[in-house]
Amino acid sequence: MIKALTIILTGAVLLISCAFVDQKIDLTYERTVNAKGGSGEVFIAKPKNNTGLNKKPTGEWIIGTVKNTYGMKTADVVTSNDIEDWIVKALMQELSFAGYTVTPVIELPEDVPKGIDLTILKVFVDQDVGFWTVGAISDVQFTVEIWKNGVKVKIFNVIAKGDERSIVGSAETKGISLRKALQSAMQQAVPEIIKTLEY
Repeated sequence: MIKALTIILTGAVLLISCAFVDQKIDLTYERTVNAKGGSGEVFIAKPKNNTGLNKKPTGEWIIGTVKNTYGMKTADVVTSNDIEDWIVKALMQELSFAGYTVTPVIELPEDVPKGIDLTILKVFVDQDVGFWTVGAISDVQFTVEIWKNGVKVKIFNVIAKGDERSIVGSAETKGISLRKALQSAMQQAVPEIIKTLEY
């Protein structure tokens, strides 16, 4: 009886202590948009980061929260991946599949024939403590500026959510949720980009 109680208490302590450890995730992406109709070269400028996210002393971005069963924050979700690169690479992958030759640049040339300028507004994943499962709710937001022949022809906002649930609020669950949010963002952005550049 004492041995069983010791095992239970030890497990509980370990479970509680884990909640106070930052969860490190990798930002990943899998192509999801089956858009076509792109042609020629399109330039994508290095995005402006207006997220206001902070970094740890280790250099990792703080992009979310870890919570205990009472919904109180106990730790951070962090990543060592570059957030701007994560979004640009996803867009490059989708636009390349759509038929474009995609060229990343620091800034768009003044007379750019076809160009895209992004401003990242939000990248965050929050832990949603449920009754039976723990959710990870992600929010990815950015502004897209589309340029043709050196003229800005369109600007629009993308607001996308991701949701993934599991028995425990793991780093893996949060990573999947963020990937889903970015996929949703690309489903909004890519068709609009193609329509604006080509028609």
